[in-house]
Amino acid sequence: MTRPQMNWTKLGVRTVALAATGLMLSGCGQWRGIANVALPGGPGTQDGHSTIYIQMPETLALNANSRVRVADVFVGRVRTIELKNWVPTLTVDLEPGIKLPSNALARIGQTSLLGSQHVELDSPAEPSPTPLRNGDTIPLQNSSAFPTIERTLAAISGVLTGGGIPNLEVIQNEVNALLTGRADEIREFLNRLDTFTLELNKQRDDLTRAIDSTNRLLVVIAQRNDTLDQVLTEFPPLIQHFAETRDLFADAVTALGRVSEASDETLSNSNANLHTNLQDLQRPLKQFTRAAPHLVEAVKLILTAPFAIENIHKAIRGDYINTSATIDLTLSALDNGWLSGTGLSGMLRALEQAWGRDPATMIPDIRFTPNPLDAPNGPLVERGE
Repeated sequence: MTRPQMNWTKLGVRTVALAATGLMLSGCGQWRGIANVALPGGPGTQDGHSTIYIQMPETLALNANSRVRVADVFVGRVRTIELKNWVPTLTVDLEPGIKLPSNALARIGQTSLLGSQHVELDSPAEPSPTPLRNGDTIPLQNSSAFPTIERTLAAISGVLTGGGIPNLEVIQNEVNALLTGRADEIREFLNRLDTFTLELNKQRDDLTRAIDSTNRLLVVIAQRNDTLDQVLTEFPPLIQHFAETRDLFADAVTALGRVSEASDETLSNSNANLHTNLQDLQRPLKQFTRAAPHLVEAVKLILTAPFAIENIHKAIRGDYINTSATIDLTLSALDNGWLSGTGLSGMLRALEQAWGRDPATMIPDIRFTPNPLDAPNGPLVERGE
């Protein structure tokens, strides 16, 4: 072999070595051990397989490629184990034809004493009529794990080494001391507890209503987070202002106390007069109440007297006022209207009688008309009580 050919051979070998080294280094970030390398063949790898997702509270020592069993039969594999929204989630491939309800249970079990683990799928006591389909997720509440050998041995070790057993004797002695000689008190307590439970059971609707109301209140509060945040932000300065002006508040309270004391003294001294005034005020108010139905009609005459307001448009037309009046100018009427109460009262009435007027046709003489308050079957004017 000539020298140039040997150089080209060495260059090719070096290139292939560098490429292999780069490929291995680029894959180190995704390397998780030989147990996580996908294995060909086996249940769940053939065409037409279904894929489901299982949320687990913990995955223990479970690895990818772990077996999936239904009734202790190998029917699938765990493809990947990922953390989604801080919940461990298994991606499981099942062979075609596996029938499980949508509320199926998933448990992690130990296959052998050496630590190999698998996923067991099972139907619950009340299976759902809806089947478990491709792409469905078994939620966290339907998944759990069987006790492992490590946990079982740890529990047995704790019991055998005295962990908790001496405390049982202490608990038994304390319970015995509590119950000895107190049978009547305990019986009364149980009776009261039974009564309390019955009353609480009767009010369960009210408790439910209160819880629902509280829930609605919390929903309203949650919708007003911005307002509450603003209130909590502005409230501390207000508290600080109150703290700085607490002396003013104290002075205001003291002054209010002095005003209250002066008011009490004033009202106490005028209590008798105030009581009398209130009693006297009852009379006009009572009459005012009785006259209330007629006030509306009287108000109509206040601005348009002597005409009623509903007829004012008939009485006044332009520059003229239509009215009709009856004016009594007889001497007896003038005597009653102008001379009553004077020394000349009765003179015009006598003059009218001298001219031949019949006294029976004249208006009654006001001097001899009975007082309506003193008339028989009176009084004609009702007075306040």
